[in-house]
Amino acid sequence: MLAHQNITPGLGAELGQEIQLNTMSAPEIDELKQLAAERGIVVARAQVMTLQQQADFAHRLGEPLTRPMNPPEIPPELIQIKADHNSKRAAGEGWHSDVSSESEPPGLSMLRMEVVPNAGGDTLFANMYAAYESLSPALQAFVQILTAKHDPIGHYLYVSGAKKLDELPSAIHPVVRVHPDTGRKALYVNVGFVSRIMELNRRESQALLQLLYDHVAYSANIQCRVSWQPGTVVFWDNRCVQHFAAFDYFPETRLGYRATIRGEKPIACAEA
Repeated sequence: MLAHQNITPGLGAELGQEIQLNTMSAPEIDELKQLAAERGIVVARAQVMTLQQQADFAHRLGEPLTRPMNPPEIPPELIQIKADHNSKRAAGEGWHSDVSSESEPPGLSMLRMEVVPNAGGDTLFANMYAAYESLSPALQAFVQILTAKHDPIGHYLYVSGAKKLDELPSAIHPVVRVHPDTGRKALYVNVGFVSRIMELNRRESQALLQLLYDHVAYSANIQCRVSWQPGTVVFWDNRCVQHFAAFDYFPETRLGYRATIRGEKPIACAEA
């Protein structure tokens, strides 16, 4: 297993300083993906990597989602993540799992930071294995049989190249999904994309979703916080974590590039 230290007992791993992603062998890439599946987040510091090298590395992880509207200097496998003195908000505010409205939503995401503010700009992560496991047994049994509708949001128009939101598909996913690489159950609803629980009426759906969102947001013992440095790369597994990018550094600049790797159709508990 790759040399690492745990960030908290239940969530996150930071790789040894001697590890450079660009020199990883194929077996080490497999270890990296398994570590992300088990720990949710993997942090690699002091990485020397160009935009093209990051795009090439993304292909070693799987099939990257592409952005057809990128300018020529940014490979289509990457999304620029930037906020500065002109920004009223930053990408990633609010708890979410990346692009969960896809029929095959992302597995791994990979964010590499180039410019960071003097202070702030951390990303918070929440463990969705633990979010599910810390529900009462009765509520665990109930949410396992439910599905939720995930709708695209405006931010992803520019990612997809579509002109209108109704050109982008919605998806229905299980509220609790089973991770294919660990066999563990994880809560899979997020405030960024989910519009309703399909088996409930709207009032019931809103009440249950709010309960689950509050459970994620206020359960500090299932969360960790990652501080960025130039050259830091963070991988997170969208199948078992949510994240929240803190925009507390205005008017300073934070600039990075994200690659997002296609996952599989979420596995419901009954299918596992």
